[in-house]
Amino acid sequence: MSSSSGPLGHLRTFWERRPLSTQLVTLITTLLALGLIMSGTVMVGLLQRHLVSQIDEQLRVTASSFIRGENTSIKDGTSGLPTLYYIHARSISGDDTTYYYPGTLETSGTPVIPDLLATAQISETSDEITNPITVPSTKLGSNWRAVAFPFYASSTANTPLGTMTIALPLTDVQRTLRTTGTYFSIAGVVIVFVGAFLGHTLVRRSLLPLREIESTAGKIAAGDLTQRVPSQPGSTEVGSLSLSLNAMLTQVEQSFHARQVSEQKIRRFVSDASHELRTPLAAISGYCELYSMGGVPDERVDEVMGRIQSESTRMASLVEDLLTLARLDEGRPLEITDIDLVKLAGNAVFDLQALDPTRSVALTSLSGHKPPMTLVTQADRDRISQVFTNLIGNIVRYTPAGSPVEIALGKTGDTAVVEFRDHGPGIAEADQSRVFERFYRADTSRARTQGGSGLGLAIIAGIINAHRGNATLSKTKGGGLTARIELPLLYSPTDTNPDTPAISPTDVEK
Repeated sequence: MSSSSGPLGHLRTFWERRPLSTQLVTLITTLLALGLIMSGTVMVGLLQRHLVSQIDEQLRVTASSFIRGENTSIKDGTSGLPTLYYIHARSISGDDTTYYYPGTLETSGTPVIPDLLATAQISETSDEITNPITVPSTKLGSNWRAVAFPFYASSTANTPLGTMTIALPLTDVQRTLRTTGTYFSIAGVVIVFVGAFLGHTLVRRSLLPLREIESTAGKIAAGDLTQRVPSQPGSTEVGSLSLSLNAMLTQVEQSFHARQVSEQKIRRFVSDASHELRTPLAAISGYCELYSMGGVPDERVDEVMGRIQSESTRMASLVEDLLTLARLDEGRPLEITDIDLVKLAGNAVFDLQALDPTRSVALTSLSGHKPPMTLVTQADRDRISQVFTNLIGNIVRYTPAGSPVEIALGKTGDTAVVEFRDHGPGIAEADQSRVFERFYRADTSRARTQGGSGLGLAIIAGIINAHRGNATLSKTKGGGLTARIELPLLYSPTDTNPDTPAISPTDVEK
């Protein structure tokens, strides 16, 4: 049978199920009790040693006065001896004589004294006194302290008259030790209970922040992600925990909010995409059904086929734009190279003149003077070309034919700037901050009948954001709309995952 299923295993399981406050108070109380027991034991032991050493000193002093006959009280039969002494004398002839005070024997009993000189080694000191030893008594629980020595008739005699043993009771010592032990035990119990109470109070107070954390966690589990753990000093363990939890909760709340926003954008995106695709699909389906029913005259067949082709082209363009946005949302790395924005802007001027030969298209600097010779930045050439193409398409689609256009280039600090300035009807200021949203159109000048899908500017914003740049709209001086593109001269990506494939020019064409 394993130890985990035995008594120790059950005890461990019981202990682990106790609250942390109970465990801490139990440990504190146990350590306090063990400390008091150890200190009490040492104190009583030292006190006993001190009291016994005092009695031993008394015995040695008294024995020294008997060895050379200096104390004649026994011989003379006087009563000058201390009343606590018990004296046993044995002469050479074997006669035993004892001297004691009856009251002492009633209290402490009679000591059971062995022949110390026969059974114990005489002390190596010159006074020939044996080492003090503890001897039992006829009274249970009482002990005596005794020494033995030879005694002589005079200080000049060489032959001892016999041996003498003197003893003092340890009753007072034992009584003192018991009293001290009792008082110390009572005081120890009081200290343990007071310590347990104070420990319980302090532990509960110290763990109060943890209870607040528990309460906050419960509210968060119920769905309230705005809850935060009360702050504590960062130098404490609880304070460090609260700081870490609050940082984690902030990240969780931000992630959850970003997820909600993303889900809302996806739902809106899917809804708008479905709505946009439904219109050309319905038109194609209607024309096909009309043709199959024979409702299209021969002279209008080409017109109907043209409408079907037009709606198909519009639907294909919409799907292509949706695919481009989806790939931008995936965050695929760009194919970064050094590109000259002046050359790309020159190509845009040529394309715009080809689409509308009646327009006046000028390439200038931001201040309206001669454009810079070169403006090199690190970017994805195909993506930036797509931005320029979309802006040109919007200009052709939403501004009057023949209206002038300026493409201005320049540099501000570490940022390259390109502005497409048209002189058409423009966009209301209330709509300028929203036209970069997907499928958003201004109510008047950007109508669906003009062929736009509402995704062109969203694609521009996605591409520029991928380059860590910025795209804004403003009113052109004198009327019209200015699209301002800002790109960092040095590209610094935040996502450098080498496992993510780069966007290639064919990705959008597929």
